[in-house]
Amino acid sequence: MIFKKKEKWKTLDDVLRGSLKMLDRGARNFTHPFHWPALATCGGDRVNLRTVILRDFLKSDRILICHSDFRAPKVSQIQNNPAASWLFYHPKEKIQLRISGNVTLHTHDSLAEKQWDSTHIISRINYRTTYPPGTPIQEPASGLLDSILDKSSELLHSQAGRENFAVIVCRFNHMDWLILRATGHMRAQFTWDGNKLKASWVVP
Repeated sequence: MIFKKKEKWKTLDDVLRGSLKMLDRGARNFTHPFHWPALATCGGDRVNLRTVILRDFLKSDRILICHSDFRAPKVSQIQNNPAASWLFYHPKEKIQLRISGNVTLHTHDSLAEKQWDSTHIISRINYRTTYPPGTPIQEPASGLLDSILDKSSELLHSQAGRENFAVIVCRFNHMDWLILRATGHMRAQFTWDGNKLKASWVVP
């Protein structure tokens, strides 16, 4: 007798619980595909998309956290328009999550301090560039002075670069879940109005 593999995504509750679990794993495990989402912001008449690192996920508050150089263009874009979207994809599970909500910036509060304290040396170096991210240069370069790289071991306990550090916090209110399957794709949507949730299956 041939037994069918147990369906993992039978109900909307299954989908929601599984999605939140994947986000949690993505924030905690740098090898998980959800650790490297794409973040989209609006700047002028364009949508700007870039890969970021998911630094934290606060499940109870539906909050996604990543870091940025405060001088980066996405910071001014967020200041002018707090709407943002995230794209997550797990190639093995063939699951895509599109998440949207409003973003806030944190630079000199307890949350920013906690996030800064948790950063590794390789991350802190990135906030020491002489010029802001996106500044045109004559040839490929990191933007870091050689004198900084020579003393990289000292950065772990240094506050250098702290003034350029910003935390991007997104409380999401919409999630679109999609799984790709040879037998037919499935899709579901979740929308929160405050703490009130509306969930439904939709055509892929």
